[in-house]
Amino acid sequence: MNKERIKLYSQLLLFYTLLVILWGAWVRISHSGDGCGDTWPLCQGQIIPDALQKKTWIEYAHRMMSGLYGLFVVYFYWVVRRFFPMNSEARGYALLTLIFMITEALLGAKLVLFGLVGSNSGFFRAFAMSLHQMNSLLLMGSTAAFVFSFKNQQQTWYPKKIMESFFKENKFLLVLILVAITGAWAALSTTLFPSLSLLSGFQEDFSQNSHFLLKIRLSHPILALSLIGFFVISFYKKSLNEQIPTRLRKINFQTSLVGAIALIFGLLTLFFLSPTWMKLSHLALAHILWIMMVRQAVISLDSAKR
Repeated sequence: MNKERIKLYSQLLLFYTLLVILWGAWVRISHSGDGCGDTWPLCQGQIIPDALQKKTWIEYAHRMMSGLYGLFVVYFYWVVRRFFPMNSEARGYALLTLIFMITEALLGAKLVLFGLVGSNSGFFRAFAMSLHQMNSLLLMGSTAAFVFSFKNQQQTWYPKKIMESFFKENKFLLVLILVAITGAWAALSTTLFPSLSLLSGFQEDFSQNSHFLLKIRLSHPILALSLIGFFVISFYKKSLNEQIPTRLRKINFQTSLVGAIALIFGLLTLFFLSPTWMKLSHLALAHILWIMMVRQAVISLDSAKR
C-alpha cells in the first residue's frame, strides 16, 4: 500500500466511523440495546444468535459492524507505522484513533454488561452515554485530523503542543463537545419518554414530578441556539476577513454554513417531535459539523506554521 492508498483508506475509515455511530444510535432509538442479552461480545451467548426478535438482529448487526471497524482501525495503525517515521503526526493521529476505538468498545461493553440499555433510565446510563458521545467525537476527530493534515504527516508529533494548538485555533471544538453531551441526554429522554405534542413536552420539562432526563433535556436546544448560533456568526465573520488566506476564508464560510444547517435542522427536529429519521439525520449533521471544525483547525494550524 502506498501513501495515496493510505489517504484513501483513511477517508473510507472516516466514512465508516460515521456509519457505525449512526447504527449505534439506531440501536438506542429502536430499544435494541438489550437484543443480545447481557453477554458481550457474544450475542445471547452465541457467535451467531438463533433468536427471531428484530431487536436481536439490530444489536447483532451493530456488534458485527463494530467488530469489523476494530479490525480496520488496527490494520490502519499497522500500515501507518510501516510508512511513516516514529515521531510523525501520522503515527500520532493513528495512535489516537486506535486508543479511542478501544475506549469506544469498552464503553459499549459497559452499557451492555451493566444493563444500561433498553428502557433503563437511570443516572448511570445518562453518564455513560455522555462519555460515549464524547469519545465518539474524539474518535471521529482523530481520524479526520489524519485525513486533513495528510500532506504534513512527516512533521514531528508533539502531543501537548498539537492539542493546545488545535483548541487554540478552534475553541468551538470544546463548545461542540459540550453541546453534543447535552444532545445525548435529549436523545435519550425523547427515546424513553416521547412527547405527544410540543406543548406537553415543554410542560414535562418544567414539572417538578418529571424524570430528571426530562428536566435536563431543555439544556440542549438552549446551548445549541446560543453557542452554535454564536459560532456560526463568528465563522461567517472570519470568512469575510481578507487578511487571512483565501482557502481558510472558504473553509470558514463552509463551516459556518454547515453549522447553520445543523442548527436549523435541530430546531425542526424538536418541532416535529423527533421522528427517527430526523434524529439520525440530526446526529449525522452534528458529526459532519464536527469534522468540518476539525478540518478548520487543521488548516488554521497549517497556515500558522507558514
